[in-house]
Amino acid sequence: MLAPNTELAAALFDAVERTHRRSGRDLWPTPRIRDFGGWLREQYALRQLSQADSARCLSDVEERQLWRAAIEEVGLEPDFLDPDAAARAARRARRVMHEYAIPLRAISDDSTEEVQAFLAWNRAFEQRCRALGCVSADTLLAVAPAAPMRVAWIESPMWRPLALQWLQRNGRMLAPHSVVPQNLSRMHAVSPSAEMSAVADWARTQLLADERFRAWICIPDLGSRRSEVIDALDAALAPQRFALSGASGNAHYAVAGGTPLADYASVRIALQTLAASVGALPFVRFSALLRAPELQGSAAETSAAALVDVALRSHACDEADLGTWLETCERLAAGGQMGTPGAVERLLESRRVLASLSGAHRFSAWVAVWIRALEAGPWALRARWSSIEFQAAERFRELLATLATADAIFGSHSSEFAQRILRRAARETPFQAQTGVPAIWVSGQRIDPWLNYDGIWVSGCGDDEWPAPAEPVPLLPLRLQREYAVISASSDSQCRHDTDLQNRWQARATACVFSYADSGGNSRRASPLLPKESRLLYSPEAAPEPRPHWRALLDSAPALERLLDEVAPPFSHPERTRGVATLRAQSRCAFRGFAETRLTTQRLEQPVPGFNERERGELVHHALEHIWTVLRDSNALQNIAPDAQSQLLDAAARRALAIVCKKHDPGPRWRGRELQRLQNLLALWLEIERKRAPFAVEELEQGAQVARFAGLEFRVRIDRVDALADGARVLIDYKTGNAGRDWQGDRPDNPQLPVYALLQPVGLVAVAYAKVSAGDPGFVAESERREIFKPRGRNSVLEGMPNFAALLGVWSRRLESIAAAFALGHAQVAPTAKACKTCDLHGLCRVPAALEDPQDLHD
Repeated sequence: MLAPNTELAAALFDAVERTHRRSGRDLWPTPRIRDFGGWLREQYALRQLSQADSARCLSDVEERQLWRAAIEEVGLEPDFLDPDAAARAARRARRVMHEYAIPLRAISDDSTEEVQAFLAWNRAFEQRCRALGCVSADTLLAVAPAAPMRVAWIESPMWRPLALQWLQRNGRMLAPHSVVPQNLSRMHAVSPSAEMSAVADWARTQLLADERFRAWICIPDLGSRRSEVIDALDAALAPQRFALSGASGNAHYAVAGGTPLADYASVRIALQTLAASVGALPFVRFSALLRAPELQGSAAETSAAALVDVALRSHACDEADLGTWLETCERLAAGGQMGTPGAVERLLESRRVLASLSGAHRFSAWVAVWIRALEAGPWALRARWSSIEFQAAERFRELLATLATADAIFGSHSSEFAQRILRRAARETPFQAQTGVPAIWVSGQRIDPWLNYDGIWVSGCGDDEWPAPAEPVPLLPLRLQREYAVISASSDSQCRHDTDLQNRWQARATACVFSYADSGGNSRRASPLLPKESRLLYSPEAAPEPRPHWRALLDSAPALERLLDEVAPPFSHPERTRGVATLRAQSRCAFRGFAETRLTTQRLEQPVPGFNERERGELVHHALEHIWTVLRDSNALQNIAPDAQSQLLDAAARRALAIVCKKHDPGPRWRGRELQRLQNLLALWLEIERKRAPFAVEELEQGAQVARFAGLEFRVRIDRVDALADGARVLIDYKTGNAGRDWQGDRPDNPQLPVYALLQPVGLVAVAYAKVSAGDPGFVAESERREIFKPRGRNSVLEGMPNFAALLGVWSRRLESIAAAFALGHAQVAPTAKACKTCDLHGLCRVPAALEDPQDLHD
């Protein structure tokens, strides 16, 4: 039995199988039902067994490639900007020409530019076919002999004239059985999403009333709304797909047309692995590949891959080849005593196989290596695949086999170019797993379903959508399209076709629904073609609300008891603080202090080109440490000669780069750029230091010191301590970004300087941030003397205290309070006004996104 397309063939196949099962049979002959195009290919291949010198039929992949090559050879006309789009248009025009038996000589009489362009492309395509000894699938029917066996074909308006003539000569037509429509309905939706919700609700209601209910749903714009359609149907018919358990289960519906083969997990990981072997690989892509579920053999392997990924983020560059990435993973895993993750081992084995072939080769050679590499790497765990993943991988193997037999067409290419062809072929190959035709079948084609259903729903029936507008085939003369009755060539023929189609829909089910939806703020009316006797199924006001999948789960979830726990266990041995970072986080928000120190939550780093902000800060610290180790005081700075200063800055910058690059070396290009930037920045900063009152550097990057508050220890490192001419002392901390007076108030955003001050209180008269930045260099200080930091020095208000010593008492009490709250386990979500802007824990603390003033949390 022959059907005009694969969708109808699958539906017929399923109907025959269901009939056998309902009859109680356990065994029956496999139904011999095929789509006409696929059957013609099979018959042609069988004839080739006895005619070895006959031309080979091109596969879809080969035909698309030949069309692209033909168009590149001839060139594009001005109206065509995309070779792929031109190839698709030319291929469709040629197919229509053969389907409707439009003579090529009649087309040649048209002198328009687009027709002449098509003729030139078609000649180039045919020349390439002859040179390769191939024929395209659209010519098979013209040379097909009488059917070698008895065939039956279903009556359908989808048959094109040439196919219909052949079938009438060689087969027996099977007419559909009609039913008397008893329920004709229409629906006007306020939006496309509301329309889809109504469709899903209708299907759900009917299935609940009768589990044997079967429906055919037509959504003409399914291609552009596929995800929306699936979401709506999942919410109503398969909410278990979104359960936390991950159990998908069988759905009561299926969506026709398939998705690109490249979108299936087993194929996607194969393409990603192959692509990773060519050229430089950005960290983002390698990180995703390393953590891909398809490469993990167990939960332990998944955790190991995640730990290595975290280590990579702080030790690796932003881009490298696959070999370098894998070597780095092995080194970090060994250094952290984690053991090499299984994903790394599989990728190493896959890379070893891929590295066995280099240079330019034919596809047959590349395919052999690719398959071995996939089986050694991303497909090594195929025993755990689902049925759908297995079917997709098998279809991908078939695609690879097709490419391997097309050496004459594709020629020799490098791995990179060959993979480009493979990826394009995988994107252009639609695939739908074999799961049978379920109760609800969703189609994107306006066709006669031929079989009888309990219900039919057709969307897109507004007055500007139905009947469908005329859409002549590009590249073919409109005159000839109308003369040879191409359906879409004129409004009249399209209207006659759609009227017949609507009558067929009404004859296929006892209940038919025709719907249309407003869109983009524009209101639609019902098409005048719709049956007058149809009743209103849903009014726009009474239409079902959209049911997102999470709402379906929420409706069925049990009531939960709310428990607010804001007090953690008291801080105890062997727990350790994170120095000033713990006090800073606790002051900003108690929950943040608890999460960052005791739960060790931290933001994942992201490798960037060159040095990141943290590394640039370290460069400045190391360079200034060297400079002041040499100079020691402001007198030496004032008297240093320009040449000597240049040499000092160069030495300081090079030393700093050598230290930082021991952990992460971005390469000579970035080292050179950073060397120049650092020298300029240091020279600018020394000019700021020259304007200060005389000083001597007393301490410089001393070893870690321990500050104690509320019985807890906080290890800190002070950047620099200066002694003034009268013996008074100043504490300085370097900042390479924005810096302000963030140490003030009962809950300071950064209590760093107060902690330093309480460690070195003797003779202290000022603390300051040294803003070592190119944009706005200078000091941000708390000082009881105006002249310390010139030229913009000024007395601080000292938070209302008479002198610095009194201010130290205020700071001590404040820090004791913050540390005591942390020690007792206080973990309330109570951020300061600016705390949320620099926090990465919103997903844990659940601070409302719309909250404008965090002070509201206290209320």
